[in-house]
Order: sequence, then C-alpha cells, then structure tokens
Amino acid sequence: MIDNWLFQYKKKRQPQREVLFPNYSKVRSVVIVFEQNADSKQHAMLIKSLERDGMMVEVVGYEPKKDFTYFGRVREEAMASLPSQRFDLLLDLSTHYYLGTQYIDMAIDATFKAGLRFPEVPEQDQQGILDMMISLTDNPQAEEIAEQVIHFMKMINA
Repeated sequence: MIDNWLFQYKKKRQPQREVLFPNYSKVRSVVIVFEQNADSKQHAMLIKSLERDGMMVEVVGYEPKKDFTYFGRVREEAMASLPSQRFDLLLDLSTHYYLGTQYIDMAIDATFKAGLRFPEVPEQDQQGILDMMISLTDNPQAEEIAEQVIHFMKMINA
C-alpha cells in the first residue's frame, strides 16, 4: 500500500516529456529493459536483429531481489548503473510486474517507451510511464512483446 503511494508521488513529480511516435526506420538508439533471469538467447537474437536494422542497442538487466528495495524502489547502485543518454526507443521486455521496473522506465530518458500491459495492475498505475502498452495472452514471452511493438511501429509508419 505505502509502496504504491510512494510510487504515485514520484510519478507525479516527474517532469513532463514530449512523446513522439518514432518511425521505425529512423530509430537509431534503443534501450532494452528486462529481468536478468529471462531467456538470454531470445534477447541476443533481438539485439542482433535491431543492430542489423542500424540501431545502437543498450541493455538494462535487473534482478528484483537484488536491485529493488522492500518498497519496490530501485537501489542506489542499480540506479547509478542506468544509462544517462537519450534513446529513441525504450523496450521494456519484462514479463512479470515489479514496481521497481516502473521506476527504471521512468528514470531512462527515451522519446518513446513501450512494454507489456499487466492486467493485474490498474491501468492508471501504468499510464504515464509507457507510451504504448501491448496486451498479450497468459505467460507472454519477451520476444512476443518485442515483435508486437516493432510490428505496430512499422505498421503505423508505413
């Protein structure tokens, strides 16, 4: 309860950012956020695919038990390791909801942020952080999230 209140307080204090839906062919920098115990082979294939498309890819992996506090915030050492440059696209490939992931997504500077819509979390708690939320069936895989985000980006800008 208090962890959600603290999160909502922090979210309200975030500076407003200009959201631009990027043309996939013009995206040059991508940051991928994911839980470190996820399938690394799938992530490696995605990274190679994005690099083949001419993008610089940065990876931010997290371990919930190690990187998040009891109240769901990101520990200082994990926060200090986040990239500081601006990205064209943030892809959150988290398949489980953690409040700490929301803090990571808020902290990374990106023109457009996309990830999974978690049905167990009220939509207003997720809005304002991700610009595009993908709804998938039970037990989604990280590559499904990435495929859907890229598909929609390509279709909208076709």
